[in-house]
Amino acid sequence: MFRTITFIVITAAFLISCADDPNGPYHPRNGDDNRPDTTDTTGGDDTTDPGPVDTTVCFTRDVLPILVSNCTMAECHDADRPEEEINLTSYTSIMNGRKTIVKAGNPSDSKLYESLVDGDSEERMPPPPRSLTQAQIDVIARWIREGARNRDCSADSVACDTTNVLYTSQIAPIITLHCTGCHGGNAPEAGIDLTQRSTVETYARNGMLVGTISHSSGFINMPPSGPRVNDCTIGTIKAWISQGLR
Repeated sequence: MFRTITFIVITAAFLISCADDPNGPYHPRNGDDNRPDTTDTTGGDDTTDPGPVDTTVCFTRDVLPILVSNCTMAECHDADRPEEEINLTSYTSIMNGRKTIVKAGNPSDSKLYESLVDGDSEERMPPPPRSLTQAQIDVIARWIREGARNRDCSADSVACDTTNVLYTSQIAPIITLHCTGCHGGNAPEAGIDLTQRSTVETYARNGMLVGTISHSSGFINMPPSGPRVNDCTIGTIKAWISQGLR
């Protein structure tokens, strides 16, 4: 009995000493151990749209193609006659336009993001059925949350590998990113539905796919607004065609 009491006293003394040691395992954090950790690691003041910081988001590679493909059709948010004076064809026009639509670090206080998720379908942009997918919205939200930087990514991109190009793994993602915002959905532009592989192959065979995305003479530039797709993208499509549309 005496040994048991002695053991308890010694153990209690050890725990108390550990609690008094700032570096000890039982030292309280100023009494806030039971409160949730609300440390803001996003670099912004946004609390209504939390999420992980993904520093790989690149404006020219990940964000601009989504906006150009889905939002810059003629008389929407193009450069010629932008609706509500909002031009979404370049970083400069988005960030320095006549209206402030992006608050760096805070998606939920940015008009650009708010319009993508508006609960009123008549106010949402693009309007249904052309509304962005959740994955596309998440990319734009992460870009804003990270500071809405104008990252180019051309300097840190990997070598362009066109040795074994396949439709499913390489061509379909390109078409989805750059083309199906216009040429998809219930009413595809000009009746050209590029969500169908057969349609993509048709325009690949007759030369229109490469001609339009290359902005070649005699073809209508695609996308019609914004910059031309990069050389690697064009080279990948050319390689897919030359390798037999696999």
